[in-house]
Amino acid sequence: MNELKKIYAMSFFSGLSAAATVTFTLYFLSHGLNQAQIGTLFGVFMVSMAVFNIPTGTIADIFGHKASVAVGLFFQAIAFLLFFLYPNYIGFLFGMLADAVGLAFQTGATSSLIYELLHKENLHEDFQKVIGRVGAYSLAGVVIAGPIGSVIYKFYPGVPYLLSFFFFIFAMMAIYIVKWEFVKRPPTLSNYLNILVGGVHSTLKNRILIATVLVGIALSVNRLVFNQNISQPYQLSIGIDVAYIGFTAAIVAAAQAFISINAYKISRRIGQSFSLLLIVAIPSIAVIILSFINSLLAIPLILILYMGHAFRDPVISHISQEEIDPNKRSTMASTISFLVSIIVGLLLPFWGKGIDLFGIHSSLFLLGAFSFIIGALGLMMFETKRTG
Repeated sequence: MNELKKIYAMSFFSGLSAAATVTFTLYFLSHGLNQAQIGTLFGVFMVSMAVFNIPTGTIADIFGHKASVAVGLFFQAIAFLLFFLYPNYIGFLFGMLADAVGLAFQTGATSSLIYELLHKENLHEDFQKVIGRVGAYSLAGVVIAGPIGSVIYKFYPGVPYLLSFFFFIFAMMAIYIVKWEFVKRPPTLSNYLNILVGGVHSTLKNRILIATVLVGIALSVNRLVFNQNISQPYQLSIGIDVAYIGFTAAIVAAAQAFISINAYKISRRIGQSFSLLLIVAIPSIAVIILSFINSLLAIPLILILYMGHAFRDPVISHISQEEIDPNKRSTMASTISFLVSIIVGLLLPFWGKGIDLFGIHSSLFLLGAFSFIIGALGLMMFETKRTG
């Protein structure tokens, strides 16, 4: 399908923003921020995304998923422009707010757009495969941009953020030309509230969706704390030069792309329950083991950690889309994201403070234990409902 190719292009251009994000933490630290402040920034990001998630999801259900994704990409472009122009705490804060709004407009809308395009061609059974490919194209962008971005960062720290601004503009242009027949609903307040209330209620009473929320909380905390607070300083501490951090990210992204492309095959072969077990166990155990390592032997474990996260998105998206009401698709998907984001956002500042107090290695151990326990609760809820 030609329209899917345009979505793949959008994902690839978005992935090129790794030119900046590959050194996110180092960029913040170099401008005087500490770990607690970085944790607060990402906490504000997650809470803001949560606040905007449900209303933007309902807007997408009324005005169209394509328009919602395009608007979201525009806000992300503005975010990286702010990071470039105002490299201080206030500039970072407003950049995080813009990024949060941008992702809120895309949450639920992107997957819903893909599902609707496939459903029109009676290809909805390929949804998980396509979601995996979308993720793989994004990771291909990381493979290309990560090494280049880290080298540029060493000499011109702000330039990767300006480049990322243009990458998101290109992504917005790619999604804008997707041809999709969408029947707009009357944008009345009553229609908006009916979709909003109905979508939220349908989500909260579905135990399988709530189980995915618990798994999402566990793994989002695991990924965000490691990726945004720990990963880059940790790599420097084990002897990796800043210019080579991007190359590490490229290797990780290549492995993630392989997993993302083949996630649907693996999941179909081993089943949803065992897939969820792997999604929870691999990142949790990998982080715990990393807490005992202080050498280059950590690199294979970092690879395994991110491969576990790459397996998560296609599987969780497929489980969620099977449970969602087609008429409230974006609203329900956004409600799931809201619940995950609001809780994770409130937790992140505490994790940042904990890293300042206890150090990286102790925090890694606690992080792995936390994600395993919360993820296991979600897995038990999923199994109880599925077998009930």
